[in-house]
Amino acid sequence: MSEKIRIAVVDDLIETRENVRKLLQFEQDIEVVGQAGTGIEAIALAQEQKPDVILMDINMPDMDGIEASQRITDAAPRTQIIIMSVQSDADYLRRAMLAGAKDFLTKPFGGDQLVAAIHRVYDRRPTYRAAPAQAYGGQRAAASGEETAVHGKVVVAFSPKGGSGCSTVAINTAIALADDDYKTILVDASLQFGDVAVMLNMKPLTSLVDLSIDEDDLDDDLISSVVQAHVSGLDVLMAPPRPEMADEVTTEQIITLINYLTTIYEYIIIDTSSSIDDTTLSIMDAANAILLIAQPNLPSLKNASRFINLTESLNYEERKIWLVLNGVTDSKGFSVKKITNILKRSVIMTIPDDRTLVSAAANRGKPLVMGATQKQPVSRSLQKLAKRIAQQLGGKQDGDAKNKVDDKPKTTGMLGRLFSR
Repeated sequence: MSEKIRIAVVDDLIETRENVRKLLQFEQDIEVVGQAGTGIEAIALAQEQKPDVILMDINMPDMDGIEASQRITDAAPRTQIIIMSVQSDADYLRRAMLAGAKDFLTKPFGGDQLVAAIHRVYDRRPTYRAAPAQAYGGQRAAASGEETAVHGKVVVAFSPKGGSGCSTVAINTAIALADDDYKTILVDASLQFGDVAVMLNMKPLTSLVDLSIDEDDLDDDLISSVVQAHVSGLDVLMAPPRPEMADEVTTEQIITLINYLTTIYEYIIIDTSSSIDDTTLSIMDAANAILLIAQPNLPSLKNASRFINLTESLNYEERKIWLVLNGVTDSKGFSVKKITNILKRSVIMTIPDDRTLVSAAANRGKPLVMGATQKQPVSRSLQKLAKRIAQQLGGKQDGDAKNKVDDKPKTTGMLGRLFSR
């Protein structure tokens, strides 16, 4: 890193400020440029020094850290805020995030934890892009710092049969793309029973419900305040925390959101439920590619065949449906060649069966493409799938304009849409 990350520490206890300074004093890429003991002092410090990151205590005498964070976010939007507190209640954390905080540290914390949080939020600081009218060609922004308009690619992971590994595929391909330095976001659109938070070992402090607003109210700062950062560098939008809250997210709102995300991210990976409704179909309309996850057994293949028939009725191009076989074994059964003949579609990726490893990864909240498991065959297949996505969708396609769907989808219902087509 060529420039040092400039840090300000805000806490009403001098001892705490000094402890934080000592934890950071040997970090060569981090510099503490100021300290403050109150929320009012913190606002003045932010306006004067414009630090990259502020470490903010949440309980202070004149103004608490939440209010101070909100004011700093308004006054200095490029300054990232990390809240420090002895409290870790989920509702409490959510208030902090909505006030503009980008991360949360529970006291006491160690040096490694502190440094990791600083780097995480610094890497996610907002950038100001050109108007999103131009298409994004899949190339990184120029090293000179020139801003490039983004036109991200939408990839939907779907399986018509539950338990086929749809969430596993979505999560791991998204992390693999982020690991390859693509700006990627994972959206959990399984609105009632989304598993992404659990499988990533993340607290759902915010969710899609917090973005259930009018189109005119969407902006980069709001998105940044609701999106949560995974340790891998992947951004995540969680499903609503309770099933009954799914009704608060309308089809129109989620499609408007997806279209907006394509102006920020290079790849938008969307995990969906196994049921098909108007919202799911509208999301698929918006997709550049649909990963159809199937397993090599008769019930799964039957449902995959039905889904392929449905996509033909919807006039989806064949190249939009990518058949992914999950749980493939060497034992007798349906071969890849036979499945290709049955479904009349080529299999673009096979993922080997390793139920023990996959189950352990889900239970630990540690994705397969991270850590010690990333060299396992099942992990390598998921990494290859991510590279396939980048290779196939990295360039501008003729169908980009078509894939941006109407922000006001028709409400005629699924059957009405099928017959209208």
